[in-house]
Amino acid sequence: MYPIPTPEARSCFEKARDLCEIQQFNEALNFLNEALNFYPLYLNVLNQKGVVLCKLGKPKEAIDCFNRAIEIKSNYIRAWNNKGQAFSKLGKYMEALDCFDFVLKIKPENDIGWKNKGRVLAKLGKLDEALECFNTALTLRHNYAQSWEKKGNYLLKQNKTSKAKSCLDTVKNILHNNIEVMLDKSNLLYEMGKTEESIECINIALKLKPNDINLLNKKEEILNSFRKTNFLTS
Repeated sequence: MYPIPTPEARSCFEKARDLCEIQQFNEALNFLNEALNFYPLYLNVLNQKGVVLCKLGKPKEAIDCFNRAIEIKSNYIRAWNNKGQAFSKLGKYMEALDCFDFVLKIKPENDIGWKNKGRVLAKLGKLDEALECFNTALTLRHNYAQSWEKKGNYLLKQNKTSKAKSCLDTVKNILHNNIEVMLDKSNLLYEMGKTEESIECINIALKLKPNDINLLNKKEEILNSFRKTNFLTS
């Protein structure tokens, strides 16, 4: 067995990732299988294959891939998070929670684990606990963005503009990723009957991405529902 992935395996993995970017998942799966033929212990490939199988509507098969990855590396956080999401797709929410709790036990600052846990708790009707999870995820991402911003500003003072730009681009990516959590939080607050707070979440997300059609439609949907409710109860 090769101690590290072979060049052929790495090449197949890179092709698969490119295909995933354009959502050609069946073609990507072929390259992932080929990569595993070259190197069966390729952790990233096993994890990516599980993700692709989920995209193709095969969460049970995906869990097998994540389990294989976890057998090789027991604290492989990415595989644990993805395994939890696969369980969630199957409606096995308690099993999903176990996965996310394991992630957060190993790495409490893992914002993805908190986001995923919040989604499952919301599906279980534990809305207050879910809201706490989303708030924790947003706090962690905000702090992470601040640390990169400080680094970028320091590099600017050192006239290292290229490295500074890279740091500030990272800040943008972190903040844009917040949009997904803000939407989750907005939906949850709306379900809890906190319509104004729900709209405020959408407004915060729109500051990051003002022309996002999904955010604009969501805000309009909530506002229309709010107007109808007020009309009926006035």
